[in-house]
Amino acid sequence: MNRGTFFDLRNRDGIAVGLCLLVAGALFAVFRNHGFDDPYITYRYAANVASGQGFVYNPGLKVLSTTAPLYALLLVPAAVIGLDLPLVSNLICCLSIGVGGLAIWRLGLSWDDPLAGFVGAIFYMLSPFQMPTMGAETSFVLALVLWAFVAASGAHWRTVAMLLGLATVARADTVLAGLVIALILVAGRVRLGRSTWCSLPWSAAAIYALLLAPWLIFAQAYYGSPIPVTLAAKRHQMQIVGSRSFGQGLIDRAMSLWNLPAYRLLLILALVGVVYSLLRRRSALGVLGWVALYGLAYTLLGVTSYFWYYSPIFLGLIIAAALGVSAVSAVAQRLIRLRTAGGVGLALAAIILVAELLDLASLSLRPDSRLVIYHEIGDWLAQNTLVESTVGTLEVGIIGYYSRRPIIDFAGLIQPEVATLFDAQHGYLEAANWATRHYRPDYLVLNKAPPLLQFAPDLGARCVALADFSAARPTEPMTIYQCSWDVP
Repeated sequence: MNRGTFFDLRNRDGIAVGLCLLVAGALFAVFRNHGFDDPYITYRYAANVASGQGFVYNPGLKVLSTTAPLYALLLVPAAVIGLDLPLVSNLICCLSIGVGGLAIWRLGLSWDDPLAGFVGAIFYMLSPFQMPTMGAETSFVLALVLWAFVAASGAHWRTVAMLLGLATVARADTVLAGLVIALILVAGRVRLGRSTWCSLPWSAAAIYALLLAPWLIFAQAYYGSPIPVTLAAKRHQMQIVGSRSFGQGLIDRAMSLWNLPAYRLLLILALVGVVYSLLRRRSALGVLGWVALYGLAYTLLGVTSYFWYYSPIFLGLIIAAALGVSAVSAVAQRLIRLRTAGGVGLALAAIILVAELLDLASLSLRPDSRLVIYHEIGDWLAQNTLVESTVGTLEVGIIGYYSRRPIIDFAGLIQPEVATLFDAQHGYLEAANWATRHYRPDYLVLNKAPPLLQFAPDLGARCVALADFSAARPTEPMTIYQCSWDVP
């Protein structure tokens, strides 16, 4: 059987769309209640826009703390009609994973390698590496970028510009994908001997600029800068003793995968796939080049290691491994000279797929227990405190979203000056101590064994425990304290 026979069905695109939608629906059914703290910052921006309080986290404080402004705006209509934003966002994420899988399939066709497209789509949609980012803008942005590469493969430059313009407003680092596609375009013009400047699609560049300009102008006027303060905060966090850099985190993740037999196979196939793309599938080098540039850029930025930063890296790993499966199938057919020899690659893919499914099943049973306890804390604050009451805490996403109270952030994501305290001698404890004294929050939300109040006993004399919280699943108990600043 020829490698392409199975994929040459007349209605293969219809089957691909149906499969992707089916997987997206199944993922939403299983992971609809999953998530993590950081995206709730973006949800709160959307909720505040919907309620007329401005594109802000704390009403009256114009600070850009979300890295996903377009994604926040996408959620505003849902917030206006009172839908559950975390649930809506999870639905968008699952649909985006399906749409991203469909894009990988179409990329495989553009590379004249439907087997790589099929395997890559399945690997991506069922990847356990993507699920921890549920609720964030990550899958949505990756889908836009993948479809931009699909459009680029057909030289639909205006579509490329529209997709990349939206992606860049959704998450600024996708400008790197635009850079890679622009370099490929220019290199192609030079190779064909055309006049580079005259033959470039300047109308597409204008579309891209027009999509970015409104946001850049608004952000500069409204916040004083279009750059989220979280970038500086996470670079400052890297200076804390014990912090792990993006580069070190990447190495650690590679070593963790290498220690698992099925994912060791994934890494080996990815290496084969990179070589294969260099020799036989150079049209795939655009996506892989973007992923490599992304990894280099984040390493040079000097940010600390957060798991959601690695999603594009895992996407590149999956696509490279799919190309590796195709390469193994091609070699097997040539060496064994049997029509069924191409199934060797699919057999290797099946081993990885089983490991992915087992990990997905495990993840589905282990939602982040902090979702429950932080939600309960936020609800308690909303019901038992004044609207203007300020709350100091470390993880501000979920608690801030459900409490709807002004938040004092101990990590410097909301009050950027807090992050400037981080260095080799000052970590989160010292920053929390300074922020508490400087901003004097009415309430503190701390671990039940309160290191902050032990670190600063005079704060312990001012702050009285009001309520304790413990989730059903194992997690560190939390306590709400009420603080009085009237007494000396």
